[in-house]
Amino acid sequence: MNIALSFSSGSESYTNYSKWLIEAHPDAHIVHLDEYALEDIEPIVKTCSGIVFTGGEDINPSFYGQSDRLKDCTVDDIRDAREMKMFEICTSFHIPILAICRGEQIINVFSGGTLIVDIPSDIQSDIEHRSVNGIDSVHEILIQPGSLLRKIVKTDSIQVNSSHHQAVQHLPPMFTASAYSHDDIIEAIEWADPNGNSFLLSVQWHPERLDYSHPCSLSIAKHFLMEAESYSMLFLPLP
Repeated sequence: MNIALSFSSGSESYTNYSKWLIEAHPDAHIVHLDEYALEDIEPIVKTCSGIVFTGGEDINPSFYGQSDRLKDCTVDDIRDAREMKMFEICTSFHIPILAICRGEQIINVFSGGTLIVDIPSDIQSDIEHRSVNGIDSVHEILIQPGSLLRKIVKTDSIQVNSSHHQAVQHLPPMFTASAYSHDDIIEAIEWADPNGNSFLLSVQWHPERLDYSHPCSLSIAKHFLMEAESYSMLFLPLP
């Protein structure tokens, strides 16, 4: 079963994604999409049973009408363009999607949403969302009753890690927020109406960096890979 990572180079921390996924499903074969040219991405993605949009740099604020805030961001325009293409392919072919941190943000922006450009500058909050001296912060999230996320993690509130200075602001109507922090920043999104859509879950924390016994870590990977396996059986040709 091929599982794609949208981006997985440039930092040793990206190895955590592969380790986490393989721990959840030892037969998962990880495909590193950043190893392929843009014109080769579509045929590769179409061989995959699921894709994880990984963390990383900020989304260029010009995509959501805030080009004057570019000075507040560290961007990678090539990666933005590549991942937007990947998301378009996935939704066209109903490929299961799990998005983490930046991944949540790129999906929201591609779909017409906006971001808080810089939480410390734009939001009055006592909660630290950024990492401090290279160490993830920790804060509580509140999970919405009846949400897909609630069904997966089986808790209403829990402490998670945090390492971001941007966050989802406006959600387009196809999404709904399934978790918030106490300062009302969106911490997870999913389809507002899952009918007719493939699996999609986006979280702002880093489940791959949490202890695997944490309710918001390996359980998410396992559920995503279960959905990917179902997709593989239904839509991909036998090897």
